[in-house]
Amino acid sequence: MKRLLFVFALFGLISCNGYKNLSVEEFQQMISNDPTVQLLDIRTPAEYAEGHLIGAVNINWRDADFSQQVQEQLDPSRPVLLYCQTSRRSAAAASWFSGNGYKTYNLRGGIQAWSNAGKKIDRSLEVPYRLATGYFFRNDAVIDILPHRITSEDQLLNYFGMAATMGEEGIPTTIDFERSMVIPIVLPPTDKATTIVIQSLLRTGDNQLTLAFHVDRGNESRSYTIIPCNLLVIDGSYRDYDILITSPEKY
Repeated sequence: MKRLLFVFALFGLISCNGYKNLSVEEFQQMISNDPTVQLLDIRTPAEYAEGHLIGAVNINWRDADFSQQVQEQLDPSRPVLLYCQTSRRSAAAASWFSGNGYKTYNLRGGIQAWSNAGKKIDRSLEVPYRLATGYFFRNDAVIDILPHRITSEDQLLNYFGMAATMGEEGIPTTIDFERSMVIPIVLPPTDKATTIVIQSLLRTGDNQLTLAFHVDRGNESRSYTIIPCNLLVIDGSYRDYDILITSPEKY
């Protein structure tokens, strides 16, 4: 009888899709005992910013380039522990990971169950972003009317051109405006080597983001000028947030 109960328990743990569902305690034990595990939050960046498991990487399951981000950020030889809000999305994601050869574990009940069990949640205010490459500020565009957010490709192309070069690395970053938006930083023309250094992008209110950056500028003048710019791609759920930009530079 005990053996039969064990078989049923094991059947409940192992999904027919090849991954394992773990309770909160089992999930925590794996994080604590196995240093090779990769902890993955598959929710949106906005959900992640509201609170996540300590040390979790965020890759949005609903991103069109989800598989590409996984290839860039995760090691297929190491176990993946993943979760979402209630385990509905993570069940689908776990099936995908298992089907692609990953040893996969899913948190049953998601971060909601984790929180209800009184486990620690990282509530830092950092907002995930990535920098788009391969774009330049157009000479016929006006910096002074540049908006603090760009929410469509047409709007982007009103201000920026694409500077593609040979090879895959030279292709401008693809921006999916159905799911993302852009915070642009553009500085006045300069004849000095200039780098925009992002210091932080934080939620500083219920409906406010604050972007802080500084500028590293060389001393030697060159024979030509450039218009330094950065494009921060963030989750589109921040579309209606106020954006405060702080920098020693005139913006």
